[in-house]
Amino acid sequence: ESQAFIEKFEGALGKGKGRKFYAYKVMMMKKWIKFKRDFENFKTSCIPWEMKIKEIESHFGSSVASYFIFLRWLYGMNLVLFSLTFGLVVIPEVLMGLQYGSIPRKTVPRKEQPTAMDFSVLWEFGGYMKYSALFYGYYNNERMIGVFKYRLPLAYFMVGVGSFGYSLMVVIRTMTRNARESGVDGDDGDFNFSWKMFTSWDYLIGNPETADNKFASITTSFKESIVDEEENQKDENVHLRRFLIVSANFLIFCCLAGSGYLIFYVVKKSQKYSALETLSWYQKNEIDIVMALLGMFVPPLFETIATLENYHPRIALKWQLWRMFALFLGNLYTFLLALIDQVNTQVS
Repeated sequence: ESQAFIEKFEGALGKGKGRKFYAYKVMMMKKWIKFKRDFENFKTSCIPWEMKIKEIESHFGSSVASYFIFLRWLYGMNLVLFSLTFGLVVIPEVLMGLQYGSIPRKTVPRKEQPTAMDFSVLWEFGGYMKYSALFYGYYNNERMIGVFKYRLPLAYFMVGVGSFGYSLMVVIRTMTRNARESGVDGDDGDFNFSWKMFTSWDYLIGNPETADNKFASITTSFKESIVDEEENQKDENVHLRRFLIVSANFLIFCCLAGSGYLIFYVVKKSQKYSALETLSWYQKNEIDIVMALLGMFVPPLFETIATLENYHPRIALKWQLWRMFALFLGNLYTFLLALIDQVNTQVS
């Protein structure tokens, strides 16, 4: 065995025929390690504002730097949403749609032309801004445009729906990845208290006030974990829990259905206002007010109803996001159907 070991590693010992090959292999391995390190440094330098965030992290800890990382993440997500809208809606209309001045709705009226380029008018999105691609009235109402028969109305609708879907998926995926990488909020088998004991402290903190805040945060986290552990050890009525989950989902379904019906009813009611000569402020803005109130009060109502399910906070947050997505998408879909029905009624 010793002879076989010597023959295998005689290049490393500096003797025998394998000495040059081993030296070459070691040199290439060092170069490869250096290349990977330089490439990682290059990737880090390409991340926007990374060095500035690292500087903030060295002064105030990772908890403060996480706010700036979150802002950078929001900037990147909004950049993707802008690219979707600009690439699939704006550019096709500009290249293949009717050009400015070809039809009345793409032309500034003569009485507005003298002030159409004034800064005060443009600041309020009037003048030439009002009759540009910034507003949906500029876009073509034909089913297909251009030589490529591009379906612009369908693209306009799908980009709006896709923006909702992409935003939700990115948020859920980021939350899942952070929960998987961090053992602090692990499951029962992940040694939750051990993770909190040995990995909760942020050694990048150099400010006394920040250290005191971190100490208070860790203390609160331990207290919450102890309460959760005591709750988990209590005997639970399985049938009662299932009944509460079914009841909560039924109530949420009723909220979704009621929200859609209310929007459809308000849009149908607005048809009666078209016959009136003078409208009050509420009658003019009734649809906007109803949709704003639904978006303001229904999500907190979902959160209140979700307490009946007694899910883990991370699971409850995922369900809350899915239900909010269903609410906004359902309201948008119902609103479009009501508008289409209103247009068909007026045409007939």
